[in-house]
Amino acid sequence: MRLSSVRRVVANFGFFLQITGLLLILPIAIGLQNGELQAVSSLVATCFLAFGTGFVFNSFCERKELDDKASLWLMLLTFTVLPLVLMIPFVWNNFFGSGNPFDLFTNAYFETVSGFTTTGFSFITNATSSLPVSLLFYRSLVEFIGGVGFIYILAAFLYPNDTLGDYADTFGVDKLTSNLRKVFLSVMLIYTVFVAVFTVIFYFTYSQDLVVAACTSIDVLTGGYQPNVTAGIGVFQISILVLMLLGSLNFQFHYNLFRLKFRNLITPEIKLYLEILVATAIVICFLAWVNPFESFFNVVSMASSTGIELFSIGSSALPAKVLFILVGLAGGCAFSMAGGIRMQRIQTIINAVRKKGDQPSREELNGVIASIIGFIATLIVLSIVFSTIGVSMIDSVFEVSSALTTNGVSMGVTTVLMPVGYKWLLIIAMVVGRLEIVTILSAVAGLPLLAAVKHGTGFLREKIRK
Repeated sequence: MRLSSVRRVVANFGFFLQITGLLLILPIAIGLQNGELQAVSSLVATCFLAFGTGFVFNSFCERKELDDKASLWLMLLTFTVLPLVLMIPFVWNNFFGSGNPFDLFTNAYFETVSGFTTTGFSFITNATSSLPVSLLFYRSLVEFIGGVGFIYILAAFLYPNDTLGDYADTFGVDKLTSNLRKVFLSVMLIYTVFVAVFTVIFYFTYSQDLVVAACTSIDVLTGGYQPNVTAGIGVFQISILVLMLLGSLNFQFHYNLFRLKFRNLITPEIKLYLEILVATAIVICFLAWVNPFESFFNVVSMASSTGIELFSIGSSALPAKVLFILVGLAGGCAFSMAGGIRMQRIQTIINAVRKKGDQPSREELNGVIASIIGFIATLIVLSIVFSTIGVSMIDSVFEVSSALTTNGVSMGVTTVLMPVGYKWLLIIAMVVGRLEIVTILSAVAGLPLLAAVKHGTGFLREKIRK
């Protein structure tokens, strides 16, 4: 990468750091209100480091538009280097009881990457009761920043109109209207509305603590850390199910929903997704011998990469466990909070095979096939390595696929006591799962980026073909 491109990447990354530093004012205010001085000290240190470093980067480099390769490097830096800054509160307070510096560094980085990628693995036991309120909110805020791609959206408003189209193309933002600023603003408003509405619902059905209710809303929407959900069919469980489903549908659905364009809601991708959910839930009812609601809840949880369980997937029969792995790997819709292969790519393959519907071009089909092959190859290689920890191959595949799909469900293997090397393997899996191996190879090795593989962070996943 040329020096001019490096300077632009550094400048843009510096701006992302500045935005992150400003957003940390929220948990700092919560901490001051609750008198959590040690937690606030760690948050203030993080805020100043992020804002100060970002100011230096942004001052000495030029923040101009980026080409494809530079943009990929920016995404890679965001998901690997930014967590190094955001993990400071976890290092500062050492909630893991780590005995040596490297173990503490690993645990803190793991926790932060897990949140930033919306995976939801956690080494903190009973976070709601063991974390100060400010850090509980901070943990969910990190999840929201990474999951919704908040920093990318805010950065878009500082780009001139004539380059905003290239910016949207680079990060895979669907051009739902010619007014791209309206699209970016809609993204922020719609997902903020979801968080606000379900915060109120969870306040009355789950916890009378407003911060805990807000954290629960963010966690479920982004598919990250999992709240404690007891079995049963109540308002809380139904609300969780609805929010998981909303988070896994593409943004085009939400955009049309808020504009009351009901006829445009069910696209072929969404129809395929709902059909897979219902069919899988029916089969799981018999394989795991559970009631239809619990079956559908767990299936949506796996497909949406949320990872909340009404019944233990680990104790289910082997066929049910395999089916859960498959639905998790399939994932949700493109341009959503869900991970996995995603429905848009599966729909593309189906259209190409059946020669019906919206036919993909050869380049687009090659891109989809490359992404799927890369995903499966990564899963196989990492699962084989992870199995050396002493678990069965099926549990190893489940654990690694949970990281690759940013799901966060564990068979009980992923704990703070696991060897450090395996923690780093799962860190790699979480980052690769969020960015995808083809994208990383395109950035690092300079391979050409195929069509239909361009994507951004968070829900900014993949351009939706019209």
